[in-house]
Amino acid sequence: MASRAITEELDISQATLTRIVAKLGLSIERIGAARSTRYALRRPLRNFGSEWPVYRVSDGGRPQSWGTLRALHNGFRFLPSERAPMWMEREYVDGIFQGLPFFLQDLQPQGYLGRAIAREVAPRLGVPPDVRLWSDDDAVSYFLTDGQDLPGDLVLGDHALERAVRAAENLAPVANSDRDRVYPERALAAQRGEVAGSSAGGEQSKFLAAVHRGSGVTQSVLVKFSAADPSPVSMRWADLLACEHLAAETIRDRHIACARTEVIDAGGRRFLEVDRFDRVGAAGRRGVLSLGAIEDAFLNRSSSNWTAAAAMLEQAHWVTQDEARTLRWIWCFGDLIANSDMHRANVAFWFTDALPYRVAPFYDVLPMLYAPGAQGDLGERTFAPRPPVASVADVWGDAAHAALEFWERARTGGHISAPFRAIAENNHAMVTRMLRQFG
Repeated sequence: MASRAITEELDISQATLTRIVAKLGLSIERIGAARSTRYALRRPLRNFGSEWPVYRVSDGGRPQSWGTLRALHNGFRFLPSERAPMWMEREYVDGIFQGLPFFLQDLQPQGYLGRAIAREVAPRLGVPPDVRLWSDDDAVSYFLTDGQDLPGDLVLGDHALERAVRAAENLAPVANSDRDRVYPERALAAQRGEVAGSSAGGEQSKFLAAVHRGSGVTQSVLVKFSAADPSPVSMRWADLLACEHLAAETIRDRHIACARTEVIDAGGRRFLEVDRFDRVGAAGRRGVLSLGAIEDAFLNRSSSNWTAAAAMLEQAHWVTQDEARTLRWIWCFGDLIANSDMHRANVAFWFTDALPYRVAPFYDVLPMLYAPGAQGDLGERTFAPRPPVASVADVWGDAAHAALEFWERARTGGHISAPFRAIAENNHAMVTRMLRQFG
């Protein structure tokens, strides 16, 4: 509140307010200066205090002070250690947030791994075992106690930073030659609900690992896996994991950044190993921010799809014309390969202090239209890609040719089952017809 609003509400003079503020000391947060000064009241967050350092871990693994986060009644405040990031100068000059700051939004446990994490920490932190019921304070409590290996490069608080440093020092990567043995064991542990590493969004069964690739190279990876049974549902997930690998290869062939993937069959399961682009070597990290977090922070609205998001971000100068074009391209490609799961968390940007933002490598690009239903339904699905409209006219043709290459790989791929090769054959014909009509 501004000082005038407080004096009027309490019917006191400015001099009296000044004495009260001085008496309350550090429990009062002063915002601004002179006549524009506003005041907020700090609050302790459970037994964790009311302010904590925020660190960024560099790509070389070195922790760097980035700022301080303070808990206020009805919100939080972020104060940078040095020069304010460009996003702060544009939109959050005072560092005030009504809820959880946008740069922490993606760090909350999510999806398959997130549910296991919530169940594990619930008794210890006194938070709900269902992460969907967590408050902002629940999330911050988790960051402070167990936030040593969250997505991106941020670490909140000294305790979590100490754990992050120790984890990097004690990292025990899996040798490439041992993956056939270790991955089936990790899959069983993940299915039992054992937590290894941080949360990564998405509902596909998965776990996190570090792989030693020889010559001193260690890579953090996310490993998705199918069930260890020969059922049609397991076969379909195995096909989809192979398709994700084929889609990633197709995207990279277009010189568009996409997470590196590898298919591994072991222990009666299919594994898809996906390089984590927010990690560098054994200890380095890179900042990332989902489209959803950016929209909530800077656009105050959600887009209907990635094409609309690209237009809004470009118009507001959060991304360049080239980045917006890349986002439109991947939207068209995803639509033409039956990716029905292109939501706000499935595309990310590099999160740095500088602007404009750049699109991070793409991930989770696969024909999710054909994913089994909640009850294992594998019924017939209708593949109906959208015809090109004006907003994607500059990218649709190239994306369609890339989609045609993807379906060609899927219909001839050695890792693809006969039933799914038939689906790929039909979809290849569909994209061919569309290219003849619109290309």
